Amino acid sequence: MKQTEAIIAWTPVRWAELKPETAGQVVVLPALDGAGEARRYMMRAGASSSALAALSEEERIARLFIEFQTLVVRDGIDPQVAHRAFLAIDEYRFRIAPDTEGAEFEDPPEED
Repeated sequence: MKQTEAIIAWTPVRWAELKPETAGQVVVLPALDGAGEARRYMMRAGASSSALAALSEEERIARLFIEFQTLVVRDGIDPQVAHRAFLAIDEYRFRIAPDTEGAEFEDPPEED
């Protein structure tokens, strides 16, 4: 799904006492159907932010990777857990290193 259609929801590890059922977890949900499920988590980003639509494509991509870094570094989400969740976002899959599990090419290279 496109970044502008995705809600990223997570609960920081340090908030395990507040939300033990979702602490350390992250999900990427479609904005149209996922708002209810996203409420199970303490934090939300992506399509749930009205500011995202106002950003240029480059700014949105930067925002996506800043959100990934925030989840992992600040909030203690396991990097592989975050990576697997973010694979649901087209812009993430197309921009990670091509030899990373789950990576895709937006325009596949032509084969000889």
